[in-house]
Amino acid sequence: MARGPEHPKRLTSVAVTSETGGTLPTNLKAGATLKPGAKATYTDGTNGMVTTQATFTSLDKTIATVSGSTLTLIKAGTAKVTATVNKVTSATASITVAAAA
Repeated sequence: MARGPEHPKRLTSVAVTSETGGTLPTNLKAGATLKPGAKATYTDGTNGMVTTQATFTSLDKTIATVSGSTLTLIKAGTAKVTATVNKVTSATASITVAAAA
């Protein structure tokens, strides 16, 4: 059955990615900055980048902060980040932050 305007595809999940849609780095040093991306999956099985529509959140602001679409790693620990698009929030992405050299 074809999906017409009465059955539009809906967002089912969001994932935190690198800015280009690849794998998010898992190990970085304190002081580094990163531009995360967000990839959406829809009810029809398609997916696409939705970074410009995403709100990124750091779950521990003592380790990492978010300003706009830039994640700044502050100190050693595990930075935990989510992306939210249209009230759908991703699973938590973790980045191990090493002390600055």
